[in-house]
Amino acid sequence: MLASMLKEHQAKQATRKDQQEKRRKEATVAALNVTKALVGNVNNRVSLAYTNEKRLDAEARQLQANAAQFAKQSMQWLSLLQVFSMFQQELGDVENWAKSIEVDMLTISSALEYALKDT
Repeated sequence: MLASMLKEHQAKQATRKDQQEKRRKEATVAALNVTKALVGNVNNRVSLAYTNEKRLDAEARQLQANAAQFAKQSMQWLSLLQVFSMFQQELGDVENWAKSIEVDMLTISSALEYALKDT
């Protein structure tokens, strides 16, 4: 009877060991699955962040190029405006010179008319 109880106890221990081993393997598989899921999620987020960073870098480079081009065009426009302003000023100077000559010619004409009337 003692021997049968010992065998029964050993059988139960073996069954418990098998169950524990089975549960340990299931827990290991579950832990691996959770780890893979977490790593996959983190990798997806990191990949998305990296993709966004690359896109932002490309857009920043494009913006910088556009800003440089805009600055260059602005400088060209300013240069053209300065040239235009200079020519406009010169035209004003020519206009004033023409008016001055016109006044002088009117004065001379008046003097000649006055001189011709007296003779």
